[in-house]
Amino acid sequence: MRSRPVSRRVVVLSELFWPEGGGAELATYLVTDILRGVFEVTVVTGSGNPAVLPGVRYVYEPLLARREKAFLWLNMYRLARTERFKELVRGADIVYIPRLAFPAIPYVKDMGKTVVVHLHDYIPLSYSAAILAPYEDHRHRITRDDISLECGKGVKYCLGAGLLWWLPKLARRWVAQADRVVCVSRRQAEIISSLVPELGSKVEVAYNPPPPKLLSRNVSKDLDDTPTFLYVGGDRYVKGFHILLQALEELGRRRVRARFILTGSYSYGSLKNLKTLERKYENLKIGVLGRLSYEEVLNLHRHAWASIFPSILEEPLPYAVVEAMLAGTISIASRVGGITEIVEGTSAEEYMFTVGNPEELAERIERVSSLSRSQLIEDSYKLREIILKRFNDDYIRQSLLNIFS
Repeated sequence: MRSRPVSRRVVVLSELFWPEGGGAELATYLVTDILRGVFEVTVVTGSGNPAVLPGVRYVYEPLLARREKAFLWLNMYRLARTERFKELVRGADIVYIPRLAFPAIPYVKDMGKTVVVHLHDYIPLSYSAAILAPYEDHRHRITRDDISLECGKGVKYCLGAGLLWWLPKLARRWVAQADRVVCVSRRQAEIISSLVPELGSKVEVAYNPPPPKLLSRNVSKDLDDTPTFLYVGGDRYVKGFHILLQALEELGRRRVRARFILTGSYSYGSLKNLKTLERKYENLKIGVLGRLSYEEVLNLHRHAWASIFPSILEEPLPYAVVEAMLAGTISIASRVGGITEIVEGTSAEEYMFTVGNPEELAERIERVSSLSRSQLIEDSYKLREIILKRFNDDYIRQSLLNIFS
C-alpha cells in the first residue's frame, strides 16, 4: 500500500512512453509507477496513447512526437523556451529525463530545479547510442563504428551519421549538468565514467525494475521432445542475427535436431536465408512469427528450452535476458555489457559465449539440446529463484527512491 504523504513533484520528460518503444520505455513506465507512490507525477510525452497509471497526470506534447535525434533536440530546444514548459517546471521539484530530452537540462537548471537523467544506452558517447563489444577494443573508434553501423541501414542513415556524428558531444555537455545520472548496470557505469569523467560522483547504478507480470507469474514449462529455442531480436545486425545464421548453418552440418522460434521484424532477404537453411537441413525447423505483443512473447517461454541472445553490443541491461530468466528460461547469451551481471552464479553462466563467435554459440545450443527435460525444468526453478533475489523488487524500488530523494 502507498501510504507515504505526497510532498514533492516530479515531471517526467519522455518523448516516448510505454507501450510505445522497447525496454527503455518499459523501464520508464515501471519507474514512474514507483515514483507515483511518493511524489506527485506529471508525464510530458509525445506518445498519443500512453499506458495510464492511476494518479499520474499526462500532458501530450506534439513537439516531442518527432523522434529522430536532430529534430527531437531542435524541438526540445523550442519547447524549453515556451511559457507552457516553464510553467510545468516551476511547479516541479525534480525533472526526470529517462530518454533523450537532454536540451531541456540547462533551462531546468536555470530555474533552480533538480535534474535526474536515466541512461539506457550510450547516447552521450555514440551517435547510434550503441558501443560495440568489447568496449576496450572499440573505445578509440566509436565514431567510426557509428558511421559504419548507420551506413549499414541505408543511404539516408549514412548521410545523417556523416553530417551529425558530433551530436553526442552536445548530449555529453547537457548530461554533465544533471544532478544525478542513473546507469542500469555496473558495466554501463564503468564505460560512461571512463569516457565522461566529468560526471564524477553523479553516476548512480540501479537495475531496472522487473516487470510485475513476471514477478507474479509462476514458472510453467511445457517442453516438447524437440529442443526449442527462442530468439526475439529480429534481423538487426547489432542484435547478432548474422551470428545466429552462421550458428544455424553449423548446427545443420552437425545434424543437431532443434526447432527455432524467431520474433521481431525480418526483411525479405532474411526470411529467404532462413527458408534456405530449413530446406537445406532436415534437422532444423525454423518458425518466424514476426512482431508479437509483449504478452505473446512472454508466453513463448513456456515452450522454450533456452533463449538465444547473440548481441554484439555492450548491452547495458537487456530486458530480454532478464525476462527469459524470470520465466525460468536459460539464456544463451554473448558475454557483453550487463549480461554478465544478470547471469553470474546461475546455470546460464556456463552457456555464455564469446561475442561474435558462431561456433561457440552452436556448441552451447548443442549442449542445451542434450539436456533432459526434467533437468531443464529443475534448472528453471533454480534460475528464477536466483534472479528474483538479484532483481529484488523492494531493493530496486528503494534504490531508485533514494536517488530521487
